[in-house]
Amino acid sequence: MTTNHVYGGALGVVGGMGPLASAEFLKTIYEFSVGEREQESPIVFMYSNPTIPDRTESLLHGSREVLLESLTTALRQLHDMGATRTLICCVTMHCLLPYLPADLRSKLISLLDVIYEAVEQHRQRQLLVCSTGTRRLGLFQSHPSWQSLSDYMVLLDDGDQDEMHKLIYRMKQCSDPACVVPSLDALLRKYRVDSFIAGCTEMHLLARRFILPENGRSHYGCIDPLTIVARQLAGNCK
Repeated sequence: MTTNHVYGGALGVVGGMGPLASAEFLKTIYEFSVGEREQESPIVFMYSNPTIPDRTESLLHGSREVLLESLTTALRQLHDMGATRTLICCVTMHCLLPYLPADLRSKLISLLDVIYEAVEQHRQRQLLVCSTGTRRLGLFQSHPSWQSLSDYMVLLDDGDQDEMHKLIYRMKQCSDPACVVPSLDALLRKYRVDSFIAGCTEMHLLARRFILPENGRSHYGCIDPLTIVARQLAGNCK
């Protein structure tokens, strides 16, 4: 893994999974990077396609090819538009990375890589908040860094995982992200941690509005890969 995943040029984002999360990510990029001259802000191409089938349902029921075709089409279009780096704004969709053509894979910013790099840097126990699809597919457990860093990643038990999945889908359906805060508070207390990993891009909605230090509202921490990427972009524009 490298210490800086984002380089110069245009960033292409495969969004729409869900649309609120990727829209919030785009907003975050410009909140961090817009300065005295907006012309110095990063170029971002957003491919937002909410019609892509549900990732958890499709992948757990063997419908990988439909998702792979949609993802390949999106990445090709972003490259045709001039994107030099690309990002998939859905963690569960990252299970398809090994099946992508090599030229598309080589330009991808892996949110899993971003998360693991932050875990390695902080080296403290963090609650992993992710979709049930990501959990059952063993996406984090199959990453090369799992063996050395798994002690810092706390997994929900099956019952809590199911409840968290439902809360994530409530946010997808335009529910106020604040609705998740009491449940998250309770889980952090139950698992005796004071920080969590946004292992689902929907959690970016929560992290940006309620959790991260610049908002001054939280007594616990968060590793949010979308915020990390946005900050890297902003740093490269200065």
